[in-house]
Amino acid sequence: MSQKKHIKADGRLLQTYKKYADLKLKQKERILEWMFQETKVYYEENHAFPDDPHVEEIVHRVYDKIEQAGIWIPYEEVWKRYRKKQADIHKRIRRMRASGRENIEKTCFMNMCMIQDGQGNVLALDKVDDEYTGTTFPGGHVEREEAFYDSIVREIREETGLEIKDPSLWGVYHWKEDGIHNVIFLYKANEFSGVLKSSEEGRVYWISLEEMKKKDLAVGMENVLKIMDSRKYSECRVCLGPEGYKGTLY
Repeated sequence: MSQKKHIKADGRLLQTYKKYADLKLKQKERILEWMFQETKVYYEENHAFPDDPHVEEIVHRVYDKIEQAGIWIPYEEVWKRYRKKQADIHKRIRRMRASGRENIEKTCFMNMCMIQDGQGNVLALDKVDDEYTGTTFPGGHVEREEAFYDSIVREIREETGLEIKDPSLWGVYHWKEDGIHNVIFLYKANEFSGVLKSSEEGRVYWISLEEMKKKDLAVGMENVLKIMDSRKYSECRVCLGPEGYKGTLY
């Protein structure tokens, strides 16, 4: 009996010669769906299917998801599988467009609020979530059938203990990921009541805006601060390019 070739990575014994066909059915289904979603996102952003120079970009994004999911398969096997299924993926996207389903977009609404104390300070939150860490403003997700206004008031109450009054919509920050359009409404508030207290989301505290800019900011906060700090910009759209995600201000 021939001996299998293995390598050890992160404490796991992995087969160096593993083929795509060796994957479990559920793993194959997940990878195929990632291939479809990444191709669809590319099509929606560029209004065309990826040509040969951009296929590698799609495969790299798919492979990132594969690694994050803890699935072991050589990159070359994923590349070959994408090329084999590429025509079928394009057909599926064309069918969706023909049926009108491409006009129905999955959207996730969120919010964030810069609260000012009238003494030159803003309320900062040191986020401790595993996926989103760093200094940011308090906020969260809009619940199903919840008014945007009610949502920002509720989120601020839950994360800071404060009750804000008459928050004003100041801008929007948005991006697409995994076929979902994520939209953050950016608010400002100058009136509030209550006693400041931190939550499981992280520590909240007052800090000058200039000092906050020097902190280890959460992803995207540089552009959020540019919107909040003036009326020059009211929107930031983030897109995935060859060098990663990049925000454009409008």
